[in-house]
Amino acid sequence: MINRYPGRCGACRGTVDAGAGQVVNENGRWQTYHNQCAPERIAPPVGEHDGWHHMPLAAIDVETTSNDPFEARVISAAVVLPDGSGQAWLVNPGVPIPPDATAINGITDEMVQKDGLPARQALAEIGVALGKLVVDEVPIVAFCAPYDVTVLHRELGRHHLPAVNWDDAVIIDPSVLHRHVEPTWFAQRTLSDLCRYYQVELARAHDALSDAQAARELARSIAARHREIAQTRPRDLH
Repeated sequence: MINRYPGRCGACRGTVDAGAGQVVNENGRWQTYHNQCAPERIAPPVGEHDGWHHMPLAAIDVETTSNDPFEARVISAAVVLPDGSGQAWLVNPGVPIPPDATAINGITDEMVQKDGLPARQALAEIGVALGKLVVDEVPIVAFCAPYDVTVLHRELGRHHLPAVNWDDAVIIDPSVLHRHVEPTWFAQRTLSDLCRYYQVELARAHDALSDAQAARELARSIAARHREIAQTRPRDLH
C-alpha cells in the first residue's frame, strides 16, 4: 500500500517521503519502507496433503465493455475444460467498445467486426458449455466470480437464451480463498498480483483463455499451500 505520510524506512532507516514508498503491515503494526527496501512477501510452501486441487477443475473468464456487470457486454470469453483444453470466443457485442475497455484487453471494434461471432451465437455456445459442466458437477473456477457470473447471466437473458443453472453450480473463486488465508494482505489483489505471489504463470493478462487457465492454477496453488482450504468440500467453498 502506498504510504500517505512521510516516515523512516524500516530497512535502511532513511527518510521516505509521502507517496514515495509503501507501508507494510507486520504482525498488526504498520511499517514504512522505500519501494526497493520493502521485504518480499513469500507464499507458504506447497504441502503434501490431498484435496480437491488434485481433482479435475474447469474455469471461466470474460472480457467485457464495462466494469458494471449489469450493463457489460461480453467481447471475449473462455472456458477451460477439466482435461485442460480450452475454448475461446471473440464476440461482436453489437455495440461500440469503449476506449477504456480496449486499453485494458486490447480488443477493438475492428477486431470483433472482422473476426467476432455474433453475440447471440457465441453466448449460446458458452451457455451450453457451462451448462454441461454444471450437470457433470465439475467445480468451475472464476476469479472475482460474482462479476463473471452476473455478466453471463445478464447476457444470456439479454439474448433470450436459456439460463445456466447457477443454483446447482459449484464455483471456486481464488480471490475469496486468498482473502481467507491472507487476512492481513493490504496490497493489490489483481489476478496478476496473486499469480506472482503464488508462483502461477499468467501468460497474457486480460486474455480470456490465459486468465481462465491462470485462475484455475491459482486456485490449485492456494489449496496446495493450505490444508484447510484443500480439504474443504468445493460446494462449501462455493
